[in-house]
Amino acid sequence: MTSHPAKSAEFTRRVQDFALAHVMPRRTELISAKIFPDDLWQQFAASGLAGLSVPEEFGGANASFETLSAAGRNLNRYGGVPGVTLVFQSHWLMSKLHIVGDARRAMKNQLLPLLARGTTTLSVAISEPGAGAHPKHLKTAARREGEHFIIDGEKAFLTNGPIADHFIVLAVTGETDGRKAFSAILVPADSDGFQRTAGVEIDFLHPSPHGGIALTACRVPVSNLIGEEGAAFERTSLRMRVFEDAVGAAAHVGAMACLLADIAALASSDMAGDIGVVATQLRALDVTAERLAAMVDHDDYQAIMELQLGFRLQSGHCMTALERLLQKSRGPYTSMTTLLARDVGKLHTIAQAAHTARTAKIGLALLKDQSGI
Repeated sequence: MTSHPAKSAEFTRRVQDFALAHVMPRRTELISAKIFPDDLWQQFAASGLAGLSVPEEFGGANASFETLSAAGRNLNRYGGVPGVTLVFQSHWLMSKLHIVGDARRAMKNQLLPLLARGTTTLSVAISEPGAGAHPKHLKTAARREGEHFIIDGEKAFLTNGPIADHFIVLAVTGETDGRKAFSAILVPADSDGFQRTAGVEIDFLHPSPHGGIALTACRVPVSNLIGEEGAAFERTSLRMRVFEDAVGAAAHVGAMACLLADIAALASSDMAGDIGVVATQLRALDVTAERLAAMVDHDDYQAIMELQLGFRLQSGHCMTALERLLQKSRGPYTSMTTLLARDVGKLHTIAQAAHTARTAKIGLALLKDQSGI
């Protein structure tokens, strides 16, 4: 469902105001911080923005994916710290995709008011140490024992893991002809057999926290199942990654726009043409990002994947142009500008192999069409 235009504009303005008041003034501190500041989360909760993606009946604003996308753009454009945006946007998307979209009514009644108030948050636990997120190598398993699941395994690289109180764990719950069936199970952090681990450290997107968890005979009720048993890899993992990329496209544009503003503030007049070229590229990318988010609202899965590939390629070209501007203007730039350039550049390398394989597949299909095969 698409938000009413007036409400959408109000929400994105409120996000812009929040970024200017609480993120931009602390930009130098936040973009290099190893730990997400608790006071910043409390300000986020107090602002009412934590419930942006939660239905109104549970105390939220019922924002569409298109509105969440625009909110991410404004957080980065006016806050300048992609790691902060990742934390807040993950909270919105995990709430909307997994709890609003797939949870049973009792779980919605329990969790959504807390998520709307910002008194709890989620982390989706898919990747495992040494295995990544490849289904063939995932080992965390859950077996039924009466009215409970008993879960054993370890998860790593969990966005918002260190600040989360509830984890949506992808676990093997069956196997047919060598093919694993995965289910999504909600595991509260106070469950027996639950333990936090250090996880995997990353050298960018600070202060976004990434942690791990270890589950040893962890017992949770069968009613904590989210969605259909055995269908979670496609629904919880693959679909989530496609939708996250699509909704996050505007945040990527916002980060590059903030970087361009940093460059322009110190650039000489002879760079006007180069800066104008990048500015127009960003406007085109912004239109594409809006379209991607609208497609998520309509659950247009296959079309999203192809357009997202095009967006990624074009945003890569735009980032190359930004890097040339950085070199040409020579600053002197503050650490927050150089770290922002690092963060945006690193974002272009995530899942690069998977995107390259998908573009090659599209090319092969066109070649076969032309040759009549």
